Amino acid sequence: MDWNTILQFSEAAISIFALINPIGGLPTLVGLTEDMGVAQRRKLLRLAGVTALGVIVAMALVGQVLIDKVFRITIDQFAFAGGLVLMITGIRAMVGGGFAKRAQTSDPATRRDEEISLAVSPIAMPLLVGPGSIVNVMLISQHNGRVFAVLACLAAFVFVILILNYSHLLYRVMGRVGSLAVGRVLQIFIVAIGVKFAFVALGRIFPGLLH
Repeated sequence: MDWNTILQFSEAAISIFALINPIGGLPTLVGLTEDMGVAQRRKLLRLAGVTALGVIVAMALVGQVLIDKVFRITIDQFAFAGGLVLMITGIRAMVGGGFAKRAQTSDPATRRDEEISLAVSPIAMPLLVGPGSIVNVMLISQHNGRVFAVLACLAAFVFVILILNYSHLLYRVMGRVGSLAVGRVLQIFIVAIGVKFAFVALGRIFPGLLH
C-alpha cells in the first residue's frame, strides 16, 4: 500500500466519520437514553452502531448495482446529485434540531421492542446513517472499489461505536456546548465534501466549464 492510497483511505474514513458525526449527536443520544441504566444504554447504542454499520456496508456493496442496473444513471450524474445531498445534509444539520424523545412503557416485552425500535430508528437511521453518509460511501465505492469502501466504513465505525459506548461520559466531559461545537465543525467539512463532489462531477459532465 503506497502513501497515496493511505491518504485516500484516511480521507474516505474521515469523511464517513464526519457524516455520521456521533459527537455532534451526543445531546440527542443523551436525551433519548437518559432514563436507561449504563449497561442497558450501552447495549442499545451498540445495537444502533452495528445496525448503522450494516446499512452503510450494504450500500457500499450494492451501490454499483443500484446505479447501473436499477436506476441506469452515470456515476457523474450520481456524483453531482450526491454532492448536492451532502451540501444540503451539512447545512440542515448545522441549523436543524434533534429528535423527539419517546415515551416508555413498564411492560418488559414491550419495553424491549421499544428499545430495539429506538436503536434502529431514529438512532441508527437517520441520526447516524442518513442520506449524506449513504451517498458518500456509494461514491467511495464507485471511485475506489467495494473492498476499499467497506474497509473505510469499518475503520470509521471503530471510533463511532467507541463514542456511542461512552456517550454519557463524553457528554459530561465536553458538555452540551462542546459537543455541539465539534459537531458543527464536522458539518462544515460535510458541506465542503459535497462541494468537492459536485465540482468534480460538473467538470466531467461539462469539460472545460470550470477552467
